Amino acid sequence: MKKLIIEVRPNENAMRDANPHVPWSAEEIGRDAAECRDAGASMIHFHARTSTGGPNHSTAGYGAAIAAIRDRCDLLLAPSLANAPGATAAERIGNLRDNAGNPHTRSDFLVVEPGSVNLDLYEAGKGGFVSRDKVFINSYETVDFFLKEAKALGFAPYLTSFNVSWTRAVSALLETGAVKGPAPLLLVFGGPSFIAAHPGNRRGLEAQQAFLPQDGSVEWIACCHRGSVIPIATKIIAGGGHISIGLGDHPYREFGQPSNADLVRHIARMARAMGREVATPQEARAMLGLA
Repeated sequence: MKKLIIEVRPNENAMRDANPHVPWSAEEIGRDAAECRDAGASMIHFHARTSTGGPNHSTAGYGAAIAAIRDRCDLLLAPSLANAPGATAAERIGNLRDNAGNPHTRSDFLVVEPGSVNLDLYEAGKGGFVSRDKVFINSYETVDFFLKEAKALGFAPYLTSFNVSWTRAVSALLETGAVKGPAPLLLVFGGPSFIAAHPGNRRGLEAQQAFLPQDGSVEWIACCHRGSVIPIATKIIAGGGHISIGLGDHPYREFGQPSNADLVRHIARMARAMGREVATPQEARAMLGLA
């Protein structure tokens, strides 16, 4: 069986009230990345943050975080775009585009999200939706722009899908040649409060799997935002997928107050117990068709 790619999602927009190990500063992100690399990770998706945990969409913020990672390890980098409210498509990629000229601050991937969605969180029994206006818009014009910019900048597309309609859009992009395989495809599942995505359970996973391209054109990876990915981890591993895990998605208090490296180590042990070895960054690079 092919090796398992483990991606770490160390911070997203998570605060530290539930787990103090969420990294915010560039130095913290760099140290965390190196620890996760030693534990078995081969990729990282992160958000630049301020010293107090706020979002940092600046070119300098992302450049510092990428440099801090590259100083310490060889993880493949798929950072967040600068998805500030109201930002144009060009502004959303500015944090990576403006760092692309320096090998020490450039990304490996450009995240491409081929669908739009309501991102408002839902709290059952607590009055319903926390907000009612967080619409994340990605027109096909925007998707086309991102793919052309990725090619011009030398980034590989990192595709994502929250639901079957996005997965069908990925198939369309592959069919038209807008994306060349093998390409990473992150299937984002959702915990109870993140109803924008398929639920992070067996039925949600099987729904997405039913629409995945079957020609080897994608290497699919699964995470669970606002929930634990571990309940479906064995099915992902057995089904030939890869796993993305981290404190950015869920504090994993069921394990106490684990670090991101602890979570990566747990997934690596699960995979090896099932007879599937863990990929190094160089092996993941080859699996994903990177030069």
